[in-house]
Amino acid sequence: MKEDFLPANRFEKIYRFEEVTSTMDECENLIKSSICRGMVVASSQTAGRGRNAKKWVSDANGNIYFSFFDEIDPENPVDLIPQRCAVAAFLAVKPFVEGAAEITIKWPNDILLNMKKVSGMIAKTMLFEGKRFFIGGIGINVFPPEENGMKFVWEPAAVSEFAEVSTEDVLNSLVKAADFAFSMQDAEIIDVYLRNIEWMIGRGIVFSQDLIHNEDGEVSGFSDDFSVIKILTENGLKELSALSILSIV
Repeated sequence: MKEDFLPANRFEKIYRFEEVTSTMDECENLIKSSICRGMVVASSQTAGRGRNAKKWVSDANGNIYFSFFDEIDPENPVDLIPQRCAVAAFLAVKPFVEGAAEITIKWPNDILLNMKKVSGMIAKTMLFEGKRFFIGGIGINVFPPEENGMKFVWEPAAVSEFAEVSTEDVLNSLVKAADFAFSMQDAEIIDVYLRNIEWMIGRGIVFSQDLIHNEDGEVSGFSDDFSVIKILTENGLKELSALSILSIV
């Protein structure tokens, strides 16, 4: 492990690893060693985490496997954590692809380039010794990922398909964007997030709650805190907090 200081960044340090089970796990380990905040990046993961308890191997291929954590102040708690993670990834990627690709957020927190997935994330909170922490995890495809026998639910994209970039370029952008997103006021986060997901309203989608039974519907909106997507189906309105969106038309 290598430690680097982050001047003027709320997360203070970045911890670099060659290989970890997951960067989320390392954040938990650091919290348990009495470190209150920080960022973690790894060249590869042996058991990366995704939404709905998905796990996968993340090879050392130049792509970014990144997590960050901070103690939550009970007097001034951080809200909209998943949306802040999405905005951080969006702002990190946008400067490299602007003018070359359409960049959007797909609810709840995937980043799409020309309707292909370039980034995904996960967020959680953790209680340790009476203190509460948030942990965010973000993966970004700097280069096209290899499938290695895996089938992607959403076709992948890579930043390098639209710009000449290095892993460190995108990582530096992400470090700054995460700091910025978690310093923004709630109203600012809501504005950026909503502007970049409202394109989905009125669009037809194919979705699944178990990746076995697919359903068709039309997105009609989101809950006020964005934790629920509202889908009009032939059987009526469904309000869902967990599902896989397989396609959007």
